[in-house]
Amino acid sequence: MKKIALVILASLLLTTSIVGYSEELSEELSEGIVRVHIIANSNSPADQAVKIKVRDEVLKAMESFATKEEVGANLDLFEQIADSVLGEEGFEYQSRAEMGMFDFPTKHYDGFSLPKGRYNAVRIKLGDAEGDNWWCVLFPPLCMVEGATEQEELLRETFGENYDVISQEGSLPVRIKFKIAELF
Repeated sequence: MKKIALVILASLLLTTSIVGYSEELSEELSEGIVRVHIIANSNSPADQAVKIKVRDEVLKAMESFATKEEVGANLDLFEQIADSVLGEEGFEYQSRAEMGMFDFPTKHYDGFSLPKGRYNAVRIKLGDAEGDNWWCVLFPPLCMVEGATEQEELLRETFGENYDVISQEGSLPVRIKFKIAELF
């Protein structure tokens, strides 16, 4: 009986440690990141196509921003750009832009992964915002880099020692198993 209690206690401590580390890492990563998140009105082909056009125009505007603060100060500009594209394409609905901390799932990019967590993001909602979405990392400007080498340099500069944690290079898949769970 004591052995089972010790196994359960050890499992709980390990789980708590892993969750705490994951949350701490996510918090550290979110301090250096601003994501852009565009949500389509619906999943109709037309709504999805206009989402991509809005994305392209918004990213063009964001290229000139040098700081995260500039992004947050230009939410009206993003709405104007989105509304202009929507109008040109014949859509009657409008957009809404907001900046804040939003939940994101784990996202795998070419060569690295960002763990799920809360990240600073500009969210642009098109119409009812009930369709599939698109997102990328704005700061560092991964949406706009051309090659893997440039991307890696930006990530190493931004995340320092945490780059090795998010990098998939040479990483082994880890599976955490609990013997007590297997018994049940």
